[in-house]
Amino acid sequence: MVPLTDRQLEEELDRGRVYRLNDRFFKFLFGREDRKHLFLDLVNALVFPEGGVGFTDFEYTNCERSPSREDGKECYLDIVANMADGSQVEVEVQVKNRRDYPQRSAYYLSTLHASQMNAGGSYLDLKRTISIHILAFNLFLGERFRREFCLCDKETGETLCDDLTLVYLEIPKFVKHRAPRNRLEYWLLYLAGMEAKRMPDPMIRDPMIGEALNLEALFLQSREERQRYIVSYKALRDAMTSEETIRRTARAEGLAEGRAEGRAKGRAEGRAEGRAEGRADTARRMLALNFSLDQIVQATGLTPAEIEALRDTRP
Repeated sequence: MVPLTDRQLEEELDRGRVYRLNDRFFKFLFGREDRKHLFLDLVNALVFPEGGVGFTDFEYTNCERSPSREDGKECYLDIVANMADGSQVEVEVQVKNRRDYPQRSAYYLSTLHASQMNAGGSYLDLKRTISIHILAFNLFLGERFRREFCLCDKETGETLCDDLTLVYLEIPKFVKHRAPRNRLEYWLLYLAGMEAKRMPDPMIRDPMIGEALNLEALFLQSREERQRYIVSYKALRDAMTSEETIRRTARAEGLAEGRAEGRAKGRAEGRAEGRAEGRADTARRMLALNFSLDQIVQATGLTPAEIEALRDTRP
């Protein structure tokens, strides 16, 4: 994601261009009951790239998972679904490159899987959990844009069980890879932002892609959706810009002032205070626009308790 200025953002929307990996737009397109067929087609393409028998139906479920222990971290997942065969599937879009993303995604997967277990239940009743991560950055070395991980023997590759699966799709690697050949590549090319006029004929004639393009136009015509999209985009942009500024400033100060322990501590404290205040301001703006609690958590990194404490301090 190349951050746009406020003016550039408005101009892009006026031209009918939306950043399709934006959390607000992604849920508009795939997270509504009357669009289940689009989400099902996307999931089958991502999980079964070679085609064949896929999932046939599903129900959306709560995207918030309570922590398994008192001091545990809550999980807020983009879209979670219980498939007709009992499997759980969650799809998350990640735009900002996080150093802890492998650990974070593994934690989300295990927490979602554990949420099936009730007191007195049998481990044999646990169903497969699949965690899909669509990334706007490169996470792994090499040119493969799709990675799938499971529990297996390190030496022989023998699978322990298929209960836990992690799937990563790295959008930047696919964009420079080749022309689309199947449903997986159709969806990745669409999410990467290709304009309709540049899409290959088979792709533009595809009914699912065609419907996505029509819904995209509907999204842009809605003043409410447009405003929420702008707030969501700016929150992410400001967070990314702030982090980059902090990194550059820290490097410059470190070169200029050396490793003086006292100064380093002061800079760290000042940066922490600045980041905290910036996140709080973003949360207040999103509260004023009636964003849900989990959306604000995703955008700011604040805890639900911290966000609730800001409700009475909105501008």
